[in-house]
Amino acid sequence: MKTSLSICLPLILIAISLSCKEKSMESTPPETPLDEKVNLDYDLEDPMDQLLIFQKLQGDISGKKTYSYSEGRVFGIRTDRPDSLNVFGKEIFKYSGCGMKIMRQLDNGNIETKSKGWLLYQDPNTGEFLDKMTNPYTGEEIEVPPFRAGIRGGVMTPNGPEVDANFKMESTAIRAPLNLEFTEIGNRMHVTRHAFTKWFEGRSQTWRIEMTLDTYDFDMAYLGNRSFTHIPSDYHWTSQTSWLSLLNMAGTPGHMIWTSSGQTFYDMSDLPEAFVKTTEEKQPSIFSEPLEWEEE
Repeated sequence: MKTSLSICLPLILIAISLSCKEKSMESTPPETPLDEKVNLDYDLEDPMDQLLIFQKLQGDISGKKTYSYSEGRVFGIRTDRPDSLNVFGKEIFKYSGCGMKIMRQLDNGNIETKSKGWLLYQDPNTGEFLDKMTNPYTGEEIEVPPFRAGIRGGVMTPNGPEVDANFKMESTAIRAPLNLEFTEIGNRMHVTRHAFTKWFEGRSQTWRIEMTLDTYDFDMAYLGNRSFTHIPSDYHWTSQTSWLSLLNMAGTPGHMIWTSSGQTFYDMSDLPEAFVKTTEEKQPSIFSEPLEWEEE
């Protein structure tokens, strides 16, 4: 998807020993009555347990391929135009994106990921997939080619990710604990993680900045049995970032707000048919490209 850690990373033990591998469990956990407390099988303060939970929310650590699909909206904010609400804020486009990944737990407990991600731009009113669009601020027609993520995977540790990316970047999420925030509401758990990131964009030859907030909402019962290798959730993502370079708005006061919601699936057939068809038209090899481990 969009070039960011949250896409991309961007997204873990039956035994307490870090050298043990977890068995794959995809079954639905038993329903937990609202008035019944779940006995957690994780220490939510422990950095390694936080790592396991976070990675299980992003994919399946048993190595099974997953498809994390989301749909979102993007708004512009002109901080210099508070006098006119119609200029101050505008919806610029919608988008749909997907991240395909495989994950595995290493002998030291860290999680390795191989991934590829992309997004397609859409008309904010009709949802039509676009090759060109009109910038609502400038009236200029611009090309919006399908985006391919530059992060191809990496290794997640209790002290942040070791990222495999094709661009220069810095982030508060690198070389730092996850510091997940857990909020229990009824029999649901909400987990959030934020990061501040900047990366060097080759197209514009400039540094881009963003703040991201990842939120996962899921059944508490999944935390009552650490044998699950994937934790199904409703995923929400919000980002404040610089103007996209393709909008040709460098120097314009303001920023962009990205937001999306999605889920993770095991089968490509669960992705929207129109999204798959358009992806195959615009990036015909992306589903067939190998996604596998590079064994030494």
